[in-house]
Amino acid sequence: MAEHTERLGPQARHAVVDLLRRLETGEYLGAEEAETILGDMGEELASQVQRTSALVGRLRRRERELLALITSTHDLVDVHDPQAVLKRLVDRAHDLVGTEVTYMSLYDPDTDELFVRASRGTVSPRFPGLRVPTGVGIASRVVHTLSPQWVADYSETADFDRDPEIDLAVKDERLRSLLGVPVSADGEILGVLFAADRSARSFGGDEIALLSAFADQAALILRTARLFSTASEAAQRARKHAEEMAVAARVHERLTALVLSGHGPREVADTLAGALERPVAVVDRDHRPLASSPGAAERRWHDGRPLPEVVRAAERSRASGHCADVGAHGLATVAAVMAGPVFLGLVLVGEAREPLTDLEQRTIERSAQILALLTMRRDALTEAEDRVRGELALDLLSGSTDTESLERRAKARGIELDRAWTVLALPVPDTRRHTVLRALSGGRGWLAAVQDGGVGVLIPGEGATDRAEEVRARAHQAEAEATTVVVGRAEGTAGLPEAMREAWECAALLPGLGAEEGVFSTEEYAPYLAMFGTDGERARRFAERLLGPVIAWDRDHGTDLIGTLLTYVDSGAGVTRTARTLFVHPNTVKQRLERLSELLGSDWRSSDALFRLGVAARLHVIGRKRPG
Repeated sequence: MAEHTERLGPQARHAVVDLLRRLETGEYLGAEEAETILGDMGEELASQVQRTSALVGRLRRRERELLALITSTHDLVDVHDPQAVLKRLVDRAHDLVGTEVTYMSLYDPDTDELFVRASRGTVSPRFPGLRVPTGVGIASRVVHTLSPQWVADYSETADFDRDPEIDLAVKDERLRSLLGVPVSADGEILGVLFAADRSARSFGGDEIALLSAFADQAALILRTARLFSTASEAAQRARKHAEEMAVAARVHERLTALVLSGHGPREVADTLAGALERPVAVVDRDHRPLASSPGAAERRWHDGRPLPEVVRAAERSRASGHCADVGAHGLATVAAVMAGPVFLGLVLVGEAREPLTDLEQRTIERSAQILALLTMRRDALTEAEDRVRGELALDLLSGSTDTESLERRAKARGIELDRAWTVLALPVPDTRRHTVLRALSGGRGWLAAVQDGGVGVLIPGEGATDRAEEVRARAHQAEAEATTVVVGRAEGTAGLPEAMREAWECAALLPGLGAEEGVFSTEEYAPYLAMFGTDGERARRFAERLLGPVIAWDRDHGTDLIGTLLTYVDSGAGVTRTARTLFVHPNTVKQRLERLSELLGSDWRSSDALFRLGVAARLHVIGRKRPG
């Protein structure tokens, strides 16, 4: 070239210098333009200049692309939100490669599927969020080969599996040429970066290399953003957990203070409701309400009987020792109040906008434990008091002569000994006596104690009928069977042993007569005790022997001659008074009496016979009043 240059004139040298300057700036020179400038210096030199110009152009373009790549990387490093990173990555790739459409599909290793998460240049509403099933399309091939894949014309290529939804989305976008490169870091595939055009064309090695280089940088940035996001979320969760722990600690401290200060279920419900910002209620072992927070007072969580969903959740909580979800009737969860294997009640927590956290559930369970402590403390105090009251009752019924001790113990419990007393005898099977005694423990108007036949109750004062019904109702609920209560009276403590003895004798008499449930008075049955003792079966047989024909007649004809007979005896054997009492005509009474004569014989109206028949009729009526 030096020989040619030496032969050049000034104008030619100037042309060569201008040519070199243009090559230095990276300006591309075609073959014809090079020959025109160089003239007759030869085709070989012109061809070399053209090749040099192309090389310099490529190097300049490569320099710009790498500079843009580095600039994009620095720009993306400061973005930490994964979704924002995806959008910025796609935008940078779009500007860098210069294709009409650019998009990123993220890979789910659990399902081996990809999902379009960010795009640039798309117009079809099908494209955002597009799902690529396992083994389908170019994206799956990129994932499984970890190498770039491209097609010059998508519609004309058939060497990969297709999916109708993907084909429809590509058709809507009118895409033809597609290039996909793996987005991976340290062997972990994160997704596939795509560049696509709406015209058919091949992708050059420089384009593939450039997009692959950007995808490698994008993988590092994307993974860093994910790690940063995960760390940020973990920090937020840690802060939230620390705050919840602090709240739980304060709640536990308040609950512990409630135990030490002797408070009850209402304070626990209010404290827990305030901490959870939810309605809270507490029920006992029979699902009866004990306490409710203000927001739970109007909830129908216990409508007279346990709700089936609550009962099932309670069983699960008892078995697991943890909260059990309800999801009905506005209830979120329940926690069983347990003392070892003993079920004491339930904590019911209502629903709210947000679900309960694990820590909140642990707080509910801790509240249930606090309630168990309160319940055991209360039960221990109640049991101690009941034991003292029961011992006082037994001493009174035994006829103890230690007057000073009796008066001191009675006075400490607000009981005046020198007054009239009512005694109650409750026949209860041996296995249920202590259960009934516990059921009666809340009644502070009486003294109760276990005796040989069941449970004996002493009530100071007159007018004990209502109290007797209350005692029977409590005992019936605990016993879950027919309950008999026999009521006796005593003037002062000296008469208590005898009054209770008579009550138990009457209680022994009644079952044989068929009286199995109700409140009975010893005064009414004293005559029968005198005649038959406690043998109720003997008394019943006596009534059936005297009144057998009449009983059979009433049964077969649907009449009530026994009732007429009893009214006749009570009316002093007067027909008119009997008719007035029965609200019938005297002739009707006469007809019934004639029927009785046919059944009992003509001498049944004698005073002795009438007395015996009256007793038999009363005994029969007692059995006829039994349930059923």
